[in-house]
Amino acid sequence: MQIGKKIKLKKKKLSKKELVKRLLKTPVKNLKFSGKKISFEFFGNKISNAIELKKEDHVAEWSRRHKKIFIDKNFSKKDLNKSFKALCVHEAVEKFLAEKMHFNVDKEAHLIATKKEKEFLEKMHGNWRSHELIVYWNWHRQGEH
Repeated sequence: MQIGKKIKLKKKKLSKKELVKRLLKTPVKNLKFSGKKISFEFFGNKISNAIELKKEDHVAEWSRRHKKIFIDKNFSKKDLNKSFKALCVHEAVEKFLAEKMHFNVDKEAHLIATKKEKEFLEKMHGNWRSHELIVYWNWHRQGEH
C-alpha cells in the first residue's frame, strides 16, 4: 500500500510552489568533499561537481558549461573551512536546480540553495550569522551592492 502511494505522488503533477515547498524540506544526503570535488544526493539525484578556486567577481559562482563551481580565491583563509564548504553546497544545489529543474536562479534556486547551505552549517555546528557576515563583507569588498 505504501508503494502505491509513492507511485501516485510521483505521477501527480506538482505546481511549482508545491515543488519548491517539497525541495525546501528535502535534505542533502551523503555529502562528501574529496580533493577538489563535492558530491551528494538531493531529491533522488546524484550531484557531483569539481571545485575551483579562482578570481571571481562574486563570492562564488557555477559554470554554465561544465560540472564546476567556483569559489573566489580571495575568500579569507580563516573562512575556508565551514563557510567554504557551505558555499560549495549552495552553488552545487543552485546549479542543479537551475540546469536540471529549470528554476529561476535569482528566485527559487537561490532560495532553496540558501536553505541547504544553512542546514549544512547547522549540522556542522557552524554559525549562520557569522557565515552571512563573511559572505556579505567579501561580496562588498569586491564592489557588489
